[in-house]
Amino acid sequence: MLVPDISGRSGPKFMALADAIAEVIESGELEPDTKLPPQRILSYRLGVTVGTVTRAYQELEQRGLTEPKVGSGTYVRNRETELNHFYHPVLEEKGIDLARCRPLLVSQPKFLANALKELSHEEIAQAAVLDYYSADGIQGHNETLRQWLMTKFNIDIDARRLVWTHGGQHGISLIIQALSRPKDTILAEGLCYPEFIYACQQSERKLVPVKVDEHGLDPEDLALHCKRHRPKLLYLTPGIQNPTGAQLTDSRRLKIIEICRRYNVLIIEDDVLYCPPSHRKSPLVAIAPDITLYVGSFSKYFAGGLRLGFIILPLSFKELLQRALRASCMYVSPLIIDLLCRWLSSGAMQSVDEEIAMELSARHRIWEAVFPEIQIGVPGYNVWLRLPEPLTGYNFNQSLLKYGVRVREAEMFAVGRYEVPAAVRISLAGPLSRPQLQSALETVREQIARLT
Repeated sequence: MLVPDISGRSGPKFMALADAIAEVIESGELEPDTKLPPQRILSYRLGVTVGTVTRAYQELEQRGLTEPKVGSGTYVRNRETELNHFYHPVLEEKGIDLARCRPLLVSQPKFLANALKELSHEEIAQAAVLDYYSADGIQGHNETLRQWLMTKFNIDIDARRLVWTHGGQHGISLIIQALSRPKDTILAEGLCYPEFIYACQQSERKLVPVKVDEHGLDPEDLALHCKRHRPKLLYLTPGIQNPTGAQLTDSRRLKIIEICRRYNVLIIEDDVLYCPPSHRKSPLVAIAPDITLYVGSFSKYFAGGLRLGFIILPLSFKELLQRALRASCMYVSPLIIDLLCRWLSSGAMQSVDEEIAMELSARHRIWEAVFPEIQIGVPGYNVWLRLPEPLTGYNFNQSLLKYGVRVREAEMFAVGRYEVPAAVRISLAGPLSRPQLQSALETVREQIARLT
C-alpha cells in the first residue's frame, strides 16, 4: 500500500501529502486506474487526521490527477482513456476504410506541437491571431502564401489575387455564389467530386456533364456543350481527376483553354487532390490566369482537420469573391492560417509532402502485388477499379460491406444522367496501416472472383 513520506516538507500537511502523492503519480510509479489507500487507513499510517487526508485527496482531484468514485474510493485518473473517449467520433464506421481519401499521418503531429510552442512565446503573434480582420486578412500571411506559390508554380503572383478559404469545398462554393446565379448552367466532368454536385443542387445551378476518358475531359464534347448551353463556368480537375485518377494531357489543356476563351467560359480548376511530385504539371492558372480560378487546399497535402485552402483568381473578380466570403464566414481564422504559414516557412510542408509520397509509393506496391494486371496512371491516393460484368459499383460496395470493407461506388460521382461505369474508387490512403490495406485489397479481389 502507498504510504508516501511527507517528512521534511514545509507548508500545511494536506498540501505536503498531496505533493508527495502527485510526485508518485507523475513519475509513473502509480499507474492509471490504481486505487489510492482508504483515507482512514492512510491517516493512521501517517499519523495525521482523516481530515488532512481528505483535503489532500481533494487537492489531487483539483489538479486533475485523481477522481473519486462513489462507493469505491479514489483512483488515479486514466488520462489516455479519457482522451480517447473525448476525441472519439460521434459516428464511427466499422471495418477497413477504402472509401475515405485523406492524407497519411506521418510527422504532422510533431510539426503541430512545434508551431504551437513557437506561437506560445510570441506575444505580438498571439494578439494578432486572436483579433478580428477584414476579408483581406494579415499582410504577412498573404505574403507567405504568395512566396510559396511562386516557388511551387514558378510564376509571378500578385498577392491581391489570393483569397483564403476554409478548404477546397468552401472555395468552390464561394466561386459558385459569386460568379453565377440560380438556373445558370455550369459544365463539369461527367464523373466528378460529389460535393460539387451537391453545391450546385443546393444553389439551384444547372449542372451539365461533359464526357471524360482515360486522358481527362474531352475537348470536342466540351465545345459541343458550350455551343449548346452557353455556360458560365467549367469545373474540372486537370491535375488528377476525381474519381478516375486521369491526368489531362498537355494538348487537351490548350484545347480546353481555347474553347473556354471562344465561348467566354470561366474555368474552376480544382487542384485539391494530392498528386505525387513526379507527376505534377503546371496548372491551368499559370497558362490562362485571366479566365481561371484555381482552388487549392492543404487538407489533402498536410492534414484533413486543417480545413484551409485558397483561391488564385483574376484580380477583376476579387471584390465579388470577397463579398461571397463575408456572406459565408466574414474571414478565415487567422489562428489556423498562422500555423500553416509557419509550416510553409519552416519547410514542414515540404517534409510532409516527401513523407507522404514515400508512404504512398509503398502502398502502390501493395496494390501492384494484389492487382498486378491493372495499370495505374497517376499514383495518387485513389485507384479507379473497373468491374467485370455483371457487377455494378453500388452492388459491389454493398457486398464488400458485409466483409467489413468500404469503397466508393461510381454512382456517387455521376453528374445528372451521365452514363455510370461499373467501377469503384479505392483509396489506398484510407487504411491506417499497410497490413490493413493489403488485407482489404485481398478481400476486394476475392469478392470479385466470387461474384463473377
